[in-house]
Amino acid sequence: MILPDGFIFGFIDNFLLLLGAYTGINIEKFFDNKSKGLFGGLIGAGVGHTFSNGLGAILDPSMNDMVIGIIIGTMIPLLFIPILEKIINRK
Repeated sequence: MILPDGFIFGFIDNFLLLLGAYTGINIEKFFDNKSKGLFGGLIGAGVGHTFSNGLGAILDPSMNDMVIGIIIGTMIPLLFIPILEKIINRK
């Protein structure tokens, strides 16, 4: 069976992203946070997404040349989560 370019990346990317989101929501139970799973879910999804993008790009031959850029590109938005959380919680 021949898979289209990017299939391996897409599968690994979403699968690990979902695991990261669920893990983040579960981790938030240990914090005294009023966001009801949102903050933990965002952090879990962001870290899971970074990991899944990197692994997906490593395992998908059509994306091997882009691994470093993909990882850096998915890590930078994580820096905005605490900033947005502070802005939202001010209201």
